[in-house]
Amino acid sequence: MPDRPGEKIDLDRLIEQYTKAIRRQPRNGDLHHDLGLAYMEKGDAKKAAGAFSEALKIQPDMVNARHFLAVAQAEMGEMEAAQQQWERVIAEEPEHAMALYFLGWIYTARGEWERAIEHLQRSQELNPEQPLVYQVLAEAYMGGGKTGEAIETWKKALEMNPRDLKARHNLGAVLYDSGFYDQAIRLGKQTIEIGSESAIPRVNVALAYLAQNKLDEAERYMREALEIEPADVDARVNLGEILARNGDLEGAREAWYEVLEQSPDNPDAHFNLGQAARFMKDYDGALQHWEQALESVSEMPDEMVTPYREQLRANRALVFVDQGMYDEAVRECLISAEDNPSEPMNWNRVAGVCIAAGWLDRARQYLERAGDRGHLGTLFMRGALLLAEGDLSGGADLWRQVLEAESAAPAAVAAQLEMMFTGEDLDRVIDGLDEEDEERVGAMREFRSFLDGGR
Repeated sequence: MPDRPGEKIDLDRLIEQYTKAIRRQPRNGDLHHDLGLAYMEKGDAKKAAGAFSEALKIQPDMVNARHFLAVAQAEMGEMEAAQQQWERVIAEEPEHAMALYFLGWIYTARGEWERAIEHLQRSQELNPEQPLVYQVLAEAYMGGGKTGEAIETWKKALEMNPRDLKARHNLGAVLYDSGFYDQAIRLGKQTIEIGSESAIPRVNVALAYLAQNKLDEAERYMREALEIEPADVDARVNLGEILARNGDLEGAREAWYEVLEQSPDNPDAHFNLGQAARFMKDYDGALQHWEQALESVSEMPDEMVTPYREQLRANRALVFVDQGMYDEAVRECLISAEDNPSEPMNWNRVAGVCIAAGWLDRARQYLERAGDRGHLGTLFMRGALLLAEGDLSGGADLWRQVLEAESAAPAAVAAQLEMMFTGEDLDRVIDGLDEEDEERVGAMREFRSFLDGGR
């Protein structure tokens, strides 16, 4: 080790000195241990593992040699061997904070969330100033479905190291996914300001702006992300969605076709091009793109294919509605509803078609089948039914509740909204409400914006 701060270590010379010392004292476990550390510092995990193994032959109870042997094995990709060594470390020294951390890291990588959390929490208690523990613990919380704990843990990691870009990127994505859009935007901008040259914070900011329907800001940050990562097909798909929502359908189609040049089987690009074709009343083209989207995911597990298949049926129903073929649209939606009757959204789609057709009694019956009255999709559709029946205050209040629970709801239901109502319909609702009822009027105007170029 250097004698003074900043003094550079000559690792080759140090290794030579340890090697000579070991020739004189071959049974000195400490020398083998220190030689292993020198090899680790040099980046030679294989020779380091050999040195630590020799130390353990001489002194089997040398806990740190066993720990560093596991580190070397992990660097060589020998994860099972490394796990066994760290488990032995914990058996001999239950409060070895770094061994607990690494075991938690292994369990996180394997998706064994509860075991990971248990080990990482113990490591955190023993070594509360180690930011690496917070990083992996947050990932384990996320994997285990404990989003709130993950957010707080990443925030603590940033308190210890505000310039930790990985923690910033992860936290920004989770804040967006959790609907904390203002926080996601603020964190993303701070991350860019401190020097992150990654596309990740720009994508997070863009998506958060998109969720708030702030389309110009969303486009700006998504374009910045693509300047950094031109091959990021997900960002380009999102750029197309932003442009489409902002009324630039040709720009959106251009972005999605660029995606297909890079990734011909990209299901999201085909899906969105189908939506654009439908908007242009090219129904054959729309169905063709949607079929290609479904074909591109056909080899994936059923749980990944099913959402695309159900969305394809919903889109076919929209095409039928566009052409006034309401019976055919209902039959298309009923296939998904009867295949998966416990999913409220499937029944909500059938009800939406009935509302569009003016079959309000049938719509009410299908909403009863949806069951969960607190489901946001069901709440939205119940509000739509009330509006269609002329109960403007009641319908607007339910939509206010939807918006209060999820600020991005209008974007999520835009296709159904367009199917059931025109902009003029919602203008009449707004005019029919009490002007002083600012919450209901504001909610209706937010949904109305998605029928006025905001799609």
